[in-house]
Amino acid sequence: MKTTIKRQALAALTLAAPALVCAQSIENPEPDYYELDAVTITPLEQFSNRAIYGETPIAFSEVSKADLDTYLASQDIPMVLNYTPSVYATTQGGGAGDARINIRGFDQRNVAVMINGVPVNDMENGWVYWSNWDGVGDIASSVQVQRGISNLDLAVPSIGGTLNIMTDPAAKQRGGMVKQEFGSDGFSKTTVIGHTGLINDTFAASAAVARKMSGGYVDGVWADAWSWYVGASYKLNENNTIEFYGFGAPQRHGQNLYQRNIGTYSESFALGLDSYDPAALDRYYERGYAYNETWNYVDPDYDGLQADHHGIGPRRFPDYINERENFYDKPQVSLNWYFRPENSKWSWDNVFYYSGGEGGGTGTYGSVARVIDSGTYFHRNRDWNAQIAQNRANLNSEGLAESTGILRNSRNNQWTIGAISKVTFEASENWSTSFGIDWRTAEIQHFREVRDLLGGDYYLENGVQKGLGGTIDYNNTNTVDWLGGYFQAAYEKDAFSGFGMIGLSQISYSFEDFFRPLGNGQNYVIDSDDFDGMQIKLGGRYDINETVSMYANFGYVEKVPIFDNVIDDFTGRAYLNPPDEVFTNYEVGFNYIDSDGKLTLGANIYRTNWDDRAFSKSLRIEEDTDNDGVNDTVVFDEYVNISGVNQRHQGFELEGSYRFNKEFRLDSTLALNDWEYTNNVTARIPGLDTDLIPSEFDLYIEGLKVGDAPQTQFTTSLIYMPTSEMNFSARMRHNRDNYAAFDPLSRTDKTDTTQSWKAPDYTVYDLHMNWTLPTQTDVKYEVFASVLNVFDEKYVQDATDNDRFNSFDGDHDADDAAVHFGAPRRINAGLKIEF
Repeated sequence: MKTTIKRQALAALTLAAPALVCAQSIENPEPDYYELDAVTITPLEQFSNRAIYGETPIAFSEVSKADLDTYLASQDIPMVLNYTPSVYATTQGGGAGDARINIRGFDQRNVAVMINGVPVNDMENGWVYWSNWDGVGDIASSVQVQRGISNLDLAVPSIGGTLNIMTDPAAKQRGGMVKQEFGSDGFSKTTVIGHTGLINDTFAASAAVARKMSGGYVDGVWADAWSWYVGASYKLNENNTIEFYGFGAPQRHGQNLYQRNIGTYSESFALGLDSYDPAALDRYYERGYAYNETWNYVDPDYDGLQADHHGIGPRRFPDYINERENFYDKPQVSLNWYFRPENSKWSWDNVFYYSGGEGGGTGTYGSVARVIDSGTYFHRNRDWNAQIAQNRANLNSEGLAESTGILRNSRNNQWTIGAISKVTFEASENWSTSFGIDWRTAEIQHFREVRDLLGGDYYLENGVQKGLGGTIDYNNTNTVDWLGGYFQAAYEKDAFSGFGMIGLSQISYSFEDFFRPLGNGQNYVIDSDDFDGMQIKLGGRYDINETVSMYANFGYVEKVPIFDNVIDDFTGRAYLNPPDEVFTNYEVGFNYIDSDGKLTLGANIYRTNWDDRAFSKSLRIEEDTDNDGVNDTVVFDEYVNISGVNQRHQGFELEGSYRFNKEFRLDSTLALNDWEYTNNVTARIPGLDTDLIPSEFDLYIEGLKVGDAPQTQFTTSLIYMPTSEMNFSARMRHNRDNYAAFDPLSRTDKTDTTQSWKAPDYTVYDLHMNWTLPTQTDVKYEVFASVLNVFDEKYVQDATDNDRFNSFDGDHDADDAAVHFGAPRRINAGLKIEF
């Protein structure tokens, strides 16, 4: 089947991408037309469910490799997606790899993140830890954001959307690249990439390694990271191709995990807010935007050793200690096999993968001294010198020093193996079908260990002396077993294309506590039931004419419960009646490309309902059986799941691009969203008598806005390309209606229906420049520079309403919010050499 396609159309409709890779010739501004087969994609792209322009009936945006090179500026990958509609990414506390992403009001637990078609969300709770994937931006060929139900055929809950990251395949041309970057706050990064090129028309390989160091823009938030990548392809014969991918990012970095009252950062900013009570500054006094209480200086003469996943050795810094540090290494390898029988209508794609992680995070254990000053207790730095002196003076009868407060590691060692297999069959010229299975199993070991005795000789845990590396507090192993399957059919004829998909999934969990032996070599073990989920997706697209097309889709998802709603792995107790949460999604959109290819537009409206959102809670109900005024009988004492909370996420998204001439182009996006809780809740526990549930479990949340991301967003980018070797970009993003996050279970007072605090609107500007220097050789030299937050805007990016440790008077005002401020002005610049 032949299709006439404008060259621009191949790049259009990614309108939210920072820099559309416009196919229109710089020298010849007139659009070119081609007769070509219907757009085809590589086996890896087909396997990974890459959406196709003009074909896939969903809302999506794509950041190309050129866009990543221009705009990422060595940030975490989610940050480059802030110029796509209804996507919000922040650096949180500023730690390297501590970014988070929100799509259409849903956090990462309800966003499927895929790398080369392999899901990387945490198997226990669905979260994504971007520090594990540091360096992926260097080797990614594209990043595609599919909003809503997405084009993903795996039976995984991609409710907010899907983030689909594709890495570079093995290059067919021999060569390489060296890139050196420098930036603010002591940032430096060196990246080296090499390609063998295609050898004997059968084999090609690529490899990359990068080294990153940074001091961080927040006190004590440094980074020390490596990353590596290997990609190889081998053509066995005309029908079989094998690809291998491996990547990892061993790293450690200081963290700034805690949000704080606005006055702790800046008195002037706080007093500039209408709802901030000046009296709060007597409790939360100013410490500066870079303040981080989870580190402090220590006497360099203290030479105590520390334990981590590499063993026991000296501290990284002789003159200060981080209370909060993350250290982890989670490599992932996959083997892809693509079977394409000659002259056949069917194909078979397989991937077998392994990911193994080792490391954890640090914190204090026991009682550790804080600096004595007039500030709020929880906003004081640790006094390491005082604690070391205290531990050294606490001698037992044998003359050994018993530590009363220490540093600990919370360890998370894990492995995951999985396989995905898909068969596609072209039933006729118009019909195609596919079906597949997705199997995964994971084991995750959680334990705490002594990291630093802070001057002591041991820590006493349940009467046992623990030295460096000794296991304390908890020691358990969780397992997760997942099995999914799907069937999909697609139809295409003339101006119409559509698809339907049904997916089934089953998951089960287990928990083993090594601190609760039962005798005979057995430990306390819990095995969960099997939990079943289902999803249905339907979508269709119709080309009205050569310039306008319409699409619509529908999705229904029954999401299986996550581990945290099935077993409490701190107490080892199972929750009663873990429910499936239900999502329904409706979406209608259109795309427009004008006749000369200068203007492209895409718009859509969507509505996603989240019903029976589950919350875990402990419930104890007692009864006065002898009527003496004192409860003396426990009627119910269990860990339960509370359901009945419903949310509605709906909105309008617009993205467009206009090319004024061969030098100037303007890209813009707009998102107008309305995310809120739709009902007050008489809390219910499935399968239990509601008369047993105490009234304080009733929730008064109807009409309250869902927080944690701005509901109104506008971005625009002006791109100037005076030549094909030079690119200048000025970009702006404006966010508003960012309601502070809050726990719906906290709204139990029927007289308290005030919205959570709304953070101030803000606008941030970025500048980017790339220039490929003219040379007379095959070696290319490119200089580049980025200035992020050009005007050093001070703004609140994350907020929590009525925070437990930061609320002044608890009435949902600015003085009750805990916040993270956005990153200040930063510069990233460097030189790239390609050969």
